[in-house]
Amino acid sequence: MARSVLFIKHIEYETGGHATTLLSHLPTREAVFETAMPPLDEIAGIVITGGQMSAAEVDRYPSLQATAELALQAIDAEVPVLGICLGHQIIGRALGGVHREGVVDAVGILDIELLEPDPWLGDHVGPLGAMRWNSDVVSLPPGARLLASSATVDNDAFRYGSALGMQFHLEADDRVMRLWDSVASPTLSELRDADAVAEWRAHLATDETLLGVVERGFGAFAEACAARL
Repeated sequence: MARSVLFIKHIEYETGGHATTLLSHLPTREAVFETAMPPLDEIAGIVITGGQMSAAEVDRYPSLQATAELALQAIDAEVPVLGICLGHQIIGRALGGVHREGVVDAVGILDIELLEPDPWLGDHVGPLGAMRWNSDVVSLPPGARLLASSATVDNDAFRYGSALGMQFHLEADDRVMRLWDSVASPTLSELRDADAVAEWRAHLATDETLLGVVERGFGAFAEACAARL
């Protein structure tokens, strides 16, 4: 069977945002709450998207454990793996990072400091205003390289072999934001207010630094996946 990029989703309305758009030229498939994952020889790359559950709720959501196991297999086989928010925590826990629940209240555009260049983060170094929505965090896994930090989260992004985890939502486009403010429970406006959400949406649509990181970062990840097709 021909290889494809696997999008693993743990919430029904997750679209993948910019990641879906910038990988649309590649063959893709989805696994939504799946516990039977495809074999590695059918996978060109893996994107693990966000969700509102805790990465530790493996008894309630068996797909979380299946995702963690597949991520470890993929890393061993040098298959590109990208974890976003919940995905970041799933990979981090699987690699031995310490997962803590409910220790932050991070919602909105927050300043992230990218510490060293990585192609999947657009090789950007310095501050980046990115969307965050998380209460759980995971520490830097043993042997991983810290790529980003912030005032509230020490490990905002890391690289471990063929995997990169980011606690922030680089994929967040306007459709993602609309869904988070209508279908999610609670919605963004319920957590903060409508004016704040409007400001975040404007930032995501117009900030040239962020948009450059989005295009270069997901573009580089797509290239890494394309090399396995």
